[in-house]
Amino acid sequence: MSLAVLINPRSGSVPADAEEKLRTLLDELSEPCEITWLDKEDICTPIDACFATAPDAVIVWGGDGTVACALERAGEDGPPILPLPGGTMNLFHKQIHGGPCDWDECLRRGLTEGRLIDVPAGCAGDRRFYVAAMAGNLTDLAGPREALREGHVLEAIERLSGSDMLDMSTGMSFTAADSDGRPQDGYATAAAIFVGPQDQSDFEFAYINPDNSIELVAAGVGALFSDWRQATGVTTLHVNDVRLSHQRGYELRVTLDGEPVRLKSGTRFHRIAKAGRAISAQCE
Repeated sequence: MSLAVLINPRSGSVPADAEEKLRTLLDELSEPCEITWLDKEDICTPIDACFATAPDAVIVWGGDGTVACALERAGEDGPPILPLPGGTMNLFHKQIHGGPCDWDECLRRGLTEGRLIDVPAGCAGDRRFYVAAMAGNLTDLAGPREALREGHVLEAIERLSGSDMLDMSTGMSFTAADSDGRPQDGYATAAAIFVGPQDQSDFEFAYINPDNSIELVAAGVGALFSDWRQATGVTTLHVNDVRLSHQRGYELRVTLDGEPVRLKSGTRFHRIAKAGRAISAQCE
């Protein structure tokens, strides 16, 4: 099997000696490989060069954003991706492998017992995302979370205080149809759309329109340290698609798999069942 490896050393938890560790394990498995480092601002060009060699499979060691970029470049029928957890949250990796697991366990099981699966995606206009889209004030959390991960607590506080993350004003409205076809609509200070695993046919849509600042703070702290869907005041629905609008027609402030973007008010989010292929280390 022709095996290629993409390593992003700038991701949250990829070790400094990643190449040495990975080659040692691949040698044990008798799997030769070509390794590409994604150590520049532009990761798309080296990813494209990797896929141009037509590998049978590609190992991607990095965070959710790195894996999302690789899937986007591979396309629906490109080589399957074996993601190794190397980010801060590793939500995509948990989604593909059925829960958290160490990079070496993912690699060993993926190459020896892994199964090929289709990867679903969400579409926001002509943009795709593979884990989640987040809209509203809580999209400012990427900076504070990165500062906390690096141990810069004061910097995280400064970034939080300099943002409008905890602004109580409600700027968005949504319309959706739930999994039973019933219409759902409302208002939100912040909302998130989670793609979910391949055996799920709809989005998990979570939103908050808090009655008080305590609820919004709780959601914000949850987003910094864990999963804000579990915070007080957050409502979760299962929907087939959802349309988000700004009440004044302004552009929506959104992150797609952690990447900040601006989308038109009224953007529709829908789900597609196959946007790529992956190797899951989850044993049946």
